[in-house]
Amino acid sequence: MKILLAFMESCFIFLIQPVSAAEVNVKITGEIYIPPCKINGDDTEIQISFDKISLYEVDGYKNAKTKTVTVTCNYYQGTPYIRMDGAVLSGAGDNVLKTSGANALTLGIALYQGSDVDTAYPLRIGSGEQGKFGYKITRGLTGLNTTTGLLTFTAVPYKYGSGTLNAGAFGATATMSISYL
Repeated sequence: MKILLAFMESCFIFLIQPVSAAEVNVKITGEIYIPPCKINGDDTEIQISFDKISLYEVDGYKNAKTKTVTVTCNYYQGTPYIRMDGAVLSGAGDNVLKTSGANALTLGIALYQGSDVDTAYPLRIGSGEQGKFGYKITRGLTGLNTTTGLLTFTAVPYKYGSGTLNAGAFGATATMSISYL
């Protein structure tokens, strides 16, 4: 019996084939991001109408319109940033949107944080200090570091340069996003 067991063991050892294994890397990727806040309910378009304005009253102060919108954030820790994406009126400040229409080279819409025209609190256009999230909100946001708040901003027609304006319709468009960092 011992001889039979020894014979079976030696056969078993010879029957075993070496196993070769290939090594494969596993690459796992993803991105954790800061979700932007919802603006004006469920990201509903914000409308600002200036109606009819005398071309002699476009001075960057008169005919200002203030708008307050709701801001709802799932992530609300840290500092709030606002990003405005749109075309800037060439030669004007970085808070002046370019308009379309008869006065596209001289008429813009200046934007300000808060409920009035205050040059200390421009609502600047562009990707901002960090190149992605815009600029710090320093005025006009209530409900700081809470789920729901209100953002107040002001828009005012702005004439660049000393040229005269022509009568005609105008419009401007920008995209707004708010995130906490």
